[in-house]
Amino acid sequence: MQIPLSGGCFCGALRYTLSAQPYGQANCHCRACQHATGGAFAGVVLVPTEALELKGEYTEYTAPGDSGHPVSRGFCPRCGTTVFAHTARIESMRPVYASTLDQPEQFAPSLDAWVDFAQPWVLMDPALAKYPRDLPAECAGLPAPKNRKRRGQE
Repeated sequence: MQIPLSGGCFCGALRYTLSAQPYGQANCHCRACQHATGGAFAGVVLVPTEALELKGEYTEYTAPGDSGHPVSRGFCPRCGTTVFAHTARIESMRPVYASTLDQPEQFAPSLDAWVDFAQPWVLMDPALAKYPRDLPAECAGLPAPKNRKRRGQE
């Protein structure tokens, strides 16, 4: 992605700038993202927390995510657009909703997460990696587990 990136809500009252390359880009199929976006899944850019600069007022709504951990979603109190999320479980990363980018065509997901919750009428790209539940640790800026086998390893 070409950094810096900018984006914001539908009415323009809440704006943001992303100042660092994302850890990853993903389609999240969890029920919480489905409810938050009103869609079948959420395209998210997974950015380092310190790289997200917000300008304008926002309100947060916190509810349990499918992981069981609380997830807060930041949205514009004027137009209701959900712009970002965060969880206390992973402080290093903020998912920013790709549809709020000024240039959403830069979004290029590399994986589908929480596919166990995907709606049966959604056609997923077979070329993308699939994760039944949570994202891999690297997408949150965390080190990969030492005991995790890479694809193709027995």
